[in-house]
Amino acid sequence: MNPMKKPSIAEILDIKSVAIIGVSPSMGYYWAHSMLQWKHNLSVWLVTKRGGEVLGHKILTRIEDIPEKIDYAIIRVPYKAVPETLKECHKQGAKCVTIFTSGFSELGTEEGRQREVEIRAILDETGMRAFGPNCMGLMYPKIGFSFMPTVKRLSGNVGFLSQSGGVAIASYSAGVEAGVGFSKVFSFGNQVDITPHELLDYLCDDDETAVIGAYLEGAKNGKHILDSLKRTASKKPLVVLKGGRSIEGTRAVASHTGALAGNREIWTAAFRQANVVSVDTIEDLVATLSIFSLSPRPKSRNVGIVAISGGTSVIYTDLCIEKGLKVPKTSEDTIKKLDPLILDVGTGLGNPIDLAADYYQDQTTSEVIRFLGEESRFDSLIISADVHNMFQAASIMDAEDVLMDYWRVMAKAGKKVVLDQEKPVLVTIPEVAYPKQRADAWQVFVDSGLPVFRNINESVSALSRVCSYYETQAKRSSMS
Repeated sequence: MNPMKKPSIAEILDIKSVAIIGVSPSMGYYWAHSMLQWKHNLSVWLVTKRGGEVLGHKILTRIEDIPEKIDYAIIRVPYKAVPETLKECHKQGAKCVTIFTSGFSELGTEEGRQREVEIRAILDETGMRAFGPNCMGLMYPKIGFSFMPTVKRLSGNVGFLSQSGGVAIASYSAGVEAGVGFSKVFSFGNQVDITPHELLDYLCDDDETAVIGAYLEGAKNGKHILDSLKRTASKKPLVVLKGGRSIEGTRAVASHTGALAGNREIWTAAFRQANVVSVDTIEDLVATLSIFSLSPRPKSRNVGIVAISGGTSVIYTDLCIEKGLKVPKTSEDTIKKLDPLILDVGTGLGNPIDLAADYYQDQTTSEVIRFLGEESRFDSLIISADVHNMFQAASIMDAEDVLMDYWRVMAKAGKKVVLDQEKPVLVTIPEVAYPKQRADAWQVFVDSGLPVFRNINESVSALSRVCSYYETQAKRSSMS
């Protein structure tokens, strides 16, 4: 039989009804909670041989008992039952499935590989699409489609694809906590059908996506993915965390998704050639995506810094220079504007702006941020929001209740610079102490739409990567 024409990624995302096959009390009905946690207009059908009820939804005992056609199915059954389940989902109308089940090529056995061959044959015969096996599949916040429970729903302009379900979960969770919204998140696992290069090609042309993040371990068709990386990065910022960079990591990749990690030097060269932004950790991945997603394009590497301490000002300056940023001296005109505001001895206005005790005055700090935003020598600002210092001072002055107002004033001033001057304003909240007070301040800046970071190295490194991407893009555009 000739393989049927398969729907595109765009076509499978037109979802109105979803079936979860193999609903189980193990892990607390994980998939049911994931798909029913948000308000949406999707029809969600639950199926398992045992039947029952969960979250007010009746659990059907057979797929054929679903009283309507389905668009999508999440398959969580033992691997031996996957082939027959695929056929039944096709009969019920499914265009695409997530095969969450593991036990296939990632085992590294001939038997596991043959199970995937059988699945592929069924998909080719029916024309149905599939993420996986051994993956989380699809996350589409805009329509309320989720593969993790108890998380915030935040739709935005970041598209994300990941070989690993765990990395996809961590990246989305960390991203939304930092105010980064996602257009779509794809976890593709063993790539029996849907491949990373197809997902990259889709996100490259997707109007809802402005920046793309990816976690890649290996590829089954190296040329295709390298071509897609190059095309995508020429059009939109693309940030990639590559797994399997070491010999030991390569071995772990083979046992995780059954892929070949490939030579590190080849991938590094390919990323450089394609102008892909490469990172080493999930934290750096999310930090870099947050600047691309939430900030204007920096016009240069020149940075203005607002700090409370002379010592931290030195550290921040060193890190900026080491990461390839520039910390130019404040102009005389701006110093003349700043000087009347500063009352405390021990301040420094040359950049970084070391405010010392004047930092505690919200109107002073707000005005300083405004003047620095207007400074032509600075094309980005980094503000150190020192929660530990502020909380300690507020505690002894019995003024803890006004701390949130202080952060709101600072956030408003930073956001005004972004809007009026079209410059990135990055907020660093050092992880020193007082986690509750840090979380409260963090949320204020997230609510204002500013990118927030856990330490200065994270923000400086991310900004340097963003500058490098745009510089390379501009250079290549001028040469073409």
